[in-house]
Amino acid sequence: MKTILLLTLVLCLGLPAPEDGGAREESPAAEAVTAGTTDAGTAWSIADNGHPTGTLQNGQPITEENVLALLAEAKQLWPDGMVWTTPDRAESGNNVYASDPGTSVGAACVAEYQLSHEEACGAFAAMLSDYVFGPSANPARRLEDNAQVRPGDIVFRINPDGKAVHVNVALTTAHDQGGLPCVRTADGNVGGKVRWFDDAPDYPTRVNAEPRYLGESVRVVYTRYPE
Repeated sequence: MKTILLLTLVLCLGLPAPEDGGAREESPAAEAVTAGTTDAGTAWSIADNGHPTGTLQNGQPITEENVLALLAEAKQLWPDGMVWTTPDRAESGNNVYASDPGTSVGAACVAEYQLSHEEACGAFAAMLSDYVFGPSANPARRLEDNAQVRPGDIVFRINPDGKAVHVNVALTTAHDQGGLPCVRTADGNVGGKVRWFDDAPDYPTRVNAEPRYLGESVRVVYTRYPE
């Protein structure tokens, strides 16, 4: 992804202003986000805040509640309906993730399944994961039991031939729907746009690790929560 012009736009996403009119507390995770202009559109970057494994990008402990708070921040930065796809859509406001699997855990995770860490669904999943857990801390590991999926986990859809065809990020724990464990997700490149399905009616993603019938795709889940 060749950069033709770098516009360092530091985006400081803050908490709501206090009712007493005092200073607004800014989010360390959002402060690390920058956007640059490239030949593929707007390229987002996430600087490493340097927090150790066991803590999130904002320095808070890794809990589901804290992960959900960061995902809510991310939804404000990259809202539902935002264009997110491949370089041929640059003229329509394309967005990509400027990442390196050598320094980004999220990028390395999606690249392992031969999905792009710069474009489309793989890039969006990698970026959300790094925004929450940090680019270099908290290594990704595959879940042995997909029903243990938690908010912030990376969910791959794998075809019978072993090829990953989509990836998204869980926004919930698993619930049973039709006898299968399902979650709500945040996705990049759904019709060329970002989609947050946390409040969409009846749009769960199943996370079954075994096919119900011949030729059905299954899910593989990676987590960055501590063991």
